[in-house]
Amino acid sequence: MLSSDCFSPQNIMPLHVLMVGFDEAGFSPSCCSGFASLEPMASLEWVTTLQEGMAQIELGNRYEVIVLDCRKAGGVWEEMCQRVEGCQGALIFGVIAVPEKDVDQNRLIEDVVGSRVDETLAPTVLKWVLRHAQERQQLLVEQEQLRGQLGEVAYKSEMADVASTVLHNVGNVLTSVTVAANMVESVVEQSPVVLVNRISELINGHLEDLGSYLREDAKGKRIPASLEKLGVHLVEEQHTILKEMKALVRNICHMKQIILSHQGMVKSVGHAERISLVDVVAHAMELSFQPEDDMWITICRDYQEVPTVLADQHQLLQILVNLLRNARQAMRQHTLDRHELTLKVKLKEDDERFVVMTIQDSGIGIASEHLSKMFVRGFTTKPDGNGIGLHSAIVAIKNMGGSMAVHSDGFGQGATFTLLFPVLKEVALA
Repeated sequence: MLSSDCFSPQNIMPLHVLMVGFDEAGFSPSCCSGFASLEPMASLEWVTTLQEGMAQIELGNRYEVIVLDCRKAGGVWEEMCQRVEGCQGALIFGVIAVPEKDVDQNRLIEDVVGSRVDETLAPTVLKWVLRHAQERQQLLVEQEQLRGQLGEVAYKSEMADVASTVLHNVGNVLTSVTVAANMVESVVEQSPVVLVNRISELINGHLEDLGSYLREDAKGKRIPASLEKLGVHLVEEQHTILKEMKALVRNICHMKQIILSHQGMVKSVGHAERISLVDVVAHAMELSFQPEDDMWITICRDYQEVPTVLADQHQLLQILVNLLRNARQAMRQHTLDRHELTLKVKLKEDDERFVVMTIQDSGIGIASEHLSKMFVRGFTTKPDGNGIGLHSAIVAIKNMGGSMAVHSDGFGQGATFTLLFPVLKEVALA
């Protein structure tokens, strides 16, 4: 609904009116009063022929009202009927001669082009046309304002979506960071490195007779063997810590790339790069599963030799981590003692321009009534879910030129996600 002051003079734009065929000096005073009553005053442009008027329109001049003098011979109204599409939605008003028969006077003729009235009704109808044009123009101005406001709301909504996606994906990586940090903390807390200090104290206490101490003393004779075992253990410990620290660095870099990639989504158009899908899957598996998962999950890998695919590496990694962690959670919720996760990468059978990847789990499955909603933003079957991950995933996959689908035979029957990636065609990422 329009505000009460939407048609106040300060909010109304002046009308631009094209007068075709009229003599400005001899124009009807009663019709002139219709223009004089407008506030703000209308801008009038006078031309002799319709051809001159259309030439002005073609030059880019826009008119809200076109008034035609149809009293003369020459069929100006018929010509306007043929050229009305070029008038950019202007209200068209024609003035016809007063009929000779009194019964035909005060005529108003309306058709798809506009309205025609005889000279007796022209002043009254012209005032109505001008008022209507003024109101319509103001409505168009308000429509543009509303469109701008909707655009701003849509932009803010998109930014909120980006922020939610960033938090969701960073949260996934933070889980792996936490696991790695806890592992390093546990290794350091249980480290036998304190034995080095105790052995050093024993040796320092027998520096004068160190040789005989190491050969003859019961404690001294255990020192060489203890040092050997300690050395082996500390080397293994170093390898473990280095492995976890490298994983920490890689995951922190990945979080940085997640943020940068989403900043890029907001600011500009990016481009897909050629990547090894198997390498990205391997990285995603490292982020999604822990060594102890081997005790209850059998992972089957069927990787065929395929070309590199076109995709955004970091976005794809986020997507795969989300899918794999969903699969792990689904299997955890099932009552089977042992589960199976199958990963396949191969060329599409009927179109080798695409590579197909499938992730199949033996988890709780998806109810048939939920399948069509799985990629809808906000839909989730998890008590603590937010419905962001799968929606963001399918949007990103489509932006890479690919597709994603899900299938399940029902509750308790597991689920299969199928991802399709282009091999050859370069695509821009939105």
